[in-house]
Amino acid sequence: MDTDASNHMSRSKAAFADLGTGVIGPVKFGDGSIARIEGSGTVLFTYKNGEHRSLPNVYYLSRLTANIISIGQLDEGGFQVLVEEGVMRVRDEERRLLARIPRSPGQLYVLDVTIARAVCLATRHDDVAWTWHARFGHINFAALRKMAREGLVRGLPLLR
Repeated sequence: MDTDASNHMSRSKAAFADLGTGVIGPVKFGDGSIARIEGSGTVLFTYKNGEHRSLPNVYYLSRLTANIISIGQLDEGGFQVLVEEGVMRVRDEERRLLARIPRSPGQLYVLDVTIARAVCLATRHDDVAWTWHARFGHINFAALRKMAREGLVRGLPLLR
């Protein structure tokens, strides 16, 4: 977790769920060293409760010595970061607690995450629920049922 970094950055190509080469160029670090951006993409990770979340707009720099999460970029994305009494708490846009990170003896806040793999396990075209699931970017079925119940989408049938 870095308050000085302008962007999230990863040194691990394998961590990316998707990686494009549309973003390239140099990054200058506080010690004056420069590394080359080799692409950008999304890193998918798993919370301790098993839920998957994505971290978009992450730069890929193979020469990094550590992965970096930009506090400023989290703030721009609507996340809340609070540091109090030696603990950093990160909350998502809905203010759900995502991480509780104790300060290390070296005055650092080091977040340990588990990288997840994006996997599609099934496809179904014969069921209307699965069709709507795909239309909404593979949204969970509880959210689809709620949208149908509340009449938020024209043409979406009530789902069981």
